[in-house]
Amino acid sequence: MKGFVQVYRNLNKKLHDGDHGPVYSVRGDDGLVKNHTCHLTLWDCSLRVGKKGKQRVRDEKRKNVHAYIQGREGWNEEEQRWTNIGPDCYSMAKRSVGIAYNPYKNDSFVRVDTGESVYHAEVVVFGCGEKGKEVRAILRD
Repeated sequence: MKGFVQVYRNLNKKLHDGDHGPVYSVRGDDGLVKNHTCHLTLWDCSLRVGKKGKQRVRDEKRKNVHAYIQGREGWNEEEQRWTNIGPDCYSMAKRSVGIAYNPYKNDSFVRVDTGESVYHAEVVVFGCGEKGKEVRAILRD
């Protein structure tokens, strides 16, 4: 969708020296990866898992890119400035929940606390928690 990006965890890419947490690839609406980052905030998010890709992971026991979070970045192209950069991990802690996806255990992204499936979120922040290894979301009501 125009103006949206797709973000997925890149298991092969490393940024910086040392352990700065997971690296996320940011794929633009043209389908090309435009950035790699350890921290990112998205708005108006859909959490998606491809059924065929998930099944291939389970069959082959080898991971592939089949799950991502699609949303809007905080960069305003028209005004050439950052807007809606988003809450930091700590200020949103009371309103947010940890989310995760494991292709061997889950069919969708899930809440870490309850295991309940999550398909949409108002905001998703990548790179929270200890060593930036957590992904947190403010869910829609």
